[in-house]
Amino acid sequence: MEVSYKRDLHSSYLVLHKKDNSDDEYYCVHMLQANNLKGVIRPEPRTIDNRVLYYYDITSKQSMETLYTKNTISYERVKGLFSNLADLVEQTYEYLLNENDLILEPEHMYIDLATTQLNICYYPGYNKDLRNQIVSLTEHIMNKLEYGDRDAVLYVYNLYAVCRDEGFSFSKLLSAIRGSKRDIKDIRNPYANLSEAKPETDDKARENQIPVMPEKIYDDTEQYYYPLRTYIYTGASIIGGIALLILAISTRIIYTSMGKRIDYGKLTALLLVLLIIIGYLMKIIWNKNNRLTRIISRHEYIDPRPERISPKEPYVKKIPDEGKEKPSNPTVLLNKVTPYSGCYLEPEDNAAYDIININEFPFIIGKQKDNVDYFLDNEVISRYHVKITRGDNIYYITDLNSTNGTCLNGEPLSCYQRYEILKGNEVTIAGIRYFFQTNEE
Repeated sequence: MEVSYKRDLHSSYLVLHKKDNSDDEYYCVHMLQANNLKGVIRPEPRTIDNRVLYYYDITSKQSMETLYTKNTISYERVKGLFSNLADLVEQTYEYLLNENDLILEPEHMYIDLATTQLNICYYPGYNKDLRNQIVSLTEHIMNKLEYGDRDAVLYVYNLYAVCRDEGFSFSKLLSAIRGSKRDIKDIRNPYANLSEAKPETDDKARENQIPVMPEKIYDDTEQYYYPLRTYIYTGASIIGGIALLILAISTRIIYTSMGKRIDYGKLTALLLVLLIIIGYLMKIIWNKNNRLTRIISRHEYIDPRPERISPKEPYVKKIPDEGKEKPSNPTVLLNKVTPYSGCYLEPEDNAAYDIININEFPFIIGKQKDNVDYFLDNEVISRYHVKITRGDNIYYITDLNSTNGTCLNGEPLSCYQRYEILKGNEVTIAGIRYFFQTNEE
């Protein structure tokens, strides 16, 4: 799935290429354009350079991936999210749309910050099994849960179990999504009857009864590659050189004046000229600036169970070095950040703004005070404005679909796209100018 982002004067768009196998595209697009399906971001077809692109308006919406980078998800919020999802799927059935064309990837699922409404893109021809998508979504959300909230843990685990069950049906999933807390506890509560257990067997009983879902750790790496045209141009250059050599031989240009045998001096000169020309073309064709990048996603599963679980207290993990117990969150490995103080944003106006020390990654700047790493108190700043990340000793900056935008060296950034940032680069956050600095040599 080719993904890009565009921004015009008033709106931000997620852009996807039309699938070649989307035979029902005409019906789907026109059905969505004729009806206002709440929470469904409809595709707007645009033909550019003889290619059909779908534009999805994501203005004033924040991706779920970004929204839960720093904060955890409570029971009320996770149930609201899945309830919205159930309503969206039911709407697709009602309008005879393919539910498998809904994109349930967290980075492409959007939440309206004003209404908390979940918004999902409908991509004709996507045709990715809804059941498998929901399984992946529950795995992702399980890693973001507030593990002190048992209702949230049990609720998501129950959805996961329903989706993985051999007798899966959408009606069963709807019942699980819309069930009450009592229903969930009756079905999946691992803490039931533990109060009657003997003290010496409490820990063992809890360990045996706690539901365990493998937690998925994501690892995204950026890989450089050359596009297909690079190899085509290379082959054409080599073939062109060989063709010129054959032409020179057939026309006897490199023969002696008598025309009876090859003049090796002329042949050597011709080969040298051809090598120089081809070498120059190779230098241009294989220039590093012609490389493209793609993100390679890898993941692995871990056992999220803590060493000791108490039904009345937060999860506790023993720390051998200190000989005492400290509260522990079993998701700490998934959300772990590495402290780092090697870079910072230096404001142009030192009197009005402070230096922003970047001490962990990802580092989010915005106006949502409780859920960002640096609270920038200014009316032009969005709640989630910009993110700085680090990988393989390279720094990246990403605009988070902010209202007033972010610029790098005067160039506006497309939302949700990573850009490499170097020492001394100018970063303009909604008109507030900073300079990116590092302490590295």
